[in-house]
Amino acid sequence: MISFRLDIIPPTATSQTKRLVMVGGKPRFFPKKEHAAAERSLLELCKPHAPADALQGPILLEVDFVFPWRKTESKRRREWKAIPNDKRPDADNLVKLVGDVLTKANFYADDGQVADLRVRKFWGDSPGIGIQISPIPTP
Repeated sequence: MISFRLDIIPPTATSQTKRLVMVGGKPRFFPKKEHAAAERSLLELCKPHAPADALQGPILLEVDFVFPWRKTESKRRREWKAIPNDKRPDADNLVKLVGDVLTKANFYADDGQVADLRVRKFWGDSPGIGIQISPIPTP
């Protein structure tokens, strides 16, 4: 199992944010600058945790996103240390960026290997991204 935590404020730029450019009369989509910058930063932070060889076979990917408390959050709610975050960006869009970065950093060969995906999103005291990758035993 590979397990690590990135003590950063999770990026809010997602893979869904693309810009459209017409090239030769045909539409082409490119990542926005914010998304490209977030991907580069995450890649640099994840690389030191990458295994020597990419994991093979089906894997379980667990990702926890902890965003800093909103300024409007009451002291009473902050006593909980973390509460579920039901605001944008969507969890599925956030995890797509992380999945792409983990593939580029050679944690696994293809994101199609992710057979079990668990994503959680919170407001909390300790902002960051927690990542766990485990091989799934097969018969």
